[in-house]
Parts: sequence; structure tokens; C-alpha cells
Amino acid sequence: MIAAPKRGLPPRIYLPIVIVIAALFLGAIGWLVRAGFGTGGSVFGAGTGASGQATTTAATAGPPAVNVEGGPPASVRIQLQQLRDRIAHSPKDDVALTQLGDLYLAVNKYSDAIPYYVRALAANPRNVAAREGLSEARAGLKEAQ
Repeated sequence: MIAAPKRGLPPRIYLPIVIVIAALFLGAIGWLVRAGFGTGGSVFGAGTGASGQATTTAATAGPPAVNVEGGPPASVRIQLQQLRDRIAHSPKDDVALTQLGDLYLAVNKYSDAIPYYVRALAANPRNVAAREGLSEARAGLKEAQ
């Protein structure tokens, strides 16, 4: 009896096809991630996008973010004031204390960040973000000395 012919592609063809499809899929995902994260900068000013050139968003378009005398951009000053108001209204707000410590940590003002992390941990000893921020601030302070 004659065996029926096998249908489909030969097995040696499957692997290259799978590799090409995976490469296309991963390339598309990489492009989407790069496009999504490349729109940026930070609260401290415009950054560089995926193309390596400075990007502008609605928050950074218009007048310069830093005033002539220096200091943080207007958006950061507003955020600082809001956090300070929250802390004045509720001195044991560990989230606001941690966020304020994070802002100081982001600009390498370690000695200013540490007291806020300590207060946040006193208000909530299970605050992981405050514990990690305190550790980073102390390490940064040691490196700066």
C-alpha cells in the first residue's frame, strides 16, 4: 500500500518562519516602547526623545521652564507648594512626606530629603518607598562627602 503524501510545509521551513515572525513582533514592540517613552523629559525640564533630539510636550512648550534667577521650573514649584500645604494640613501624611523627599532626592539634595523620609517612616513604618528613598539619600550623602 502506498503511503499518503504528507501535507504542509517541510519541518526545516518552520524554524525560519517562526524566527522571522518573532523578529517582526519584537521589532514592533520595541518601536512602540521607544515611541512611548521617548516623548519625555521630566518635571525638571525637557529631555531627549527617541531620536536623541530635545522634545517638547504641552507642559514644556511655551516660555522657558526655569526663570532667569534659576531655581526649579514653575511646575515643580507648584508641586512643592502643594506637598508642603498637604504636610502642613496633615503632618503625618507619609505619602506627601515621601513625595517631597523624592523631589529633593531627584535633584541630589540628600540632606534635605532625609528628614522627610524619616518623618514618613515615623508616620508609617511599612512605607517601602520611604525606606528605599532614605537608603538612597544616605548612600548619596556618603558618596558626596
